[in-house]
Amino acid sequence: MENKEREAAPVSAGVELAYLPTRADMAEALHARSGSPAPWWRLPLIAGLITTAVLVLLLMLAAPKSVTVLVAAALCPALGSLVGGWVNQLYRVRQMTRYARSQGEYTMRADDNGIHAATALVETTIPWASFRHYIETANLFILVIDDTVGGMALLPKRGLRDGADIDGIRAVVARHLAPRPSNG
Repeated sequence: MENKEREAAPVSAGVELAYLPTRADMAEALHARSGSPAPWWRLPLIAGLITTAVLVLLLMLAAPKSVTVLVAAALCPALGSLVGGWVNQLYRVRQMTRYARSQGEYTMRADDNGIHAATALVETTIPWASFRHYIETANLFILVIDDTVGGMALLPKRGLRDGADIDGIRAVVARHLAPRPSNG
């Protein structure tokens, strides 16, 4: 739909949500934003298992010590990088959750004017033009503003209230935003 047609559409009552942000919300949002097909928390486990298997195999085959050391020297930095990324991701989820929960319960309304958000500390309206696209996951609608960690608005499906349903919020969001562009 063209922007002119979007602007001419009548203002709807919108869909309301009320929720307290959770750690799971933040982790799901960051994972969805990353675009990674595999859950990020599994990567260090997989890398650790592969590293261990390769080193055990070399020891069982009685490989020369120099080969074992060379392979360990090649695999351990990769494992360290993955574990470091995993720890960083956990830290980001923790920080985002702590900040979001410090705001108290969120009440949100998505209507044709934008997203109206209110907490115990702040009230704001974000117009649809501020968002680039949206991502729908099993539990969330993630409205992406920019590439920063905080550059998004989360609409947890569990927060729908007053008889609203997922199709209702999906319709409001899809009327104003395109889904995330595919990378392919």
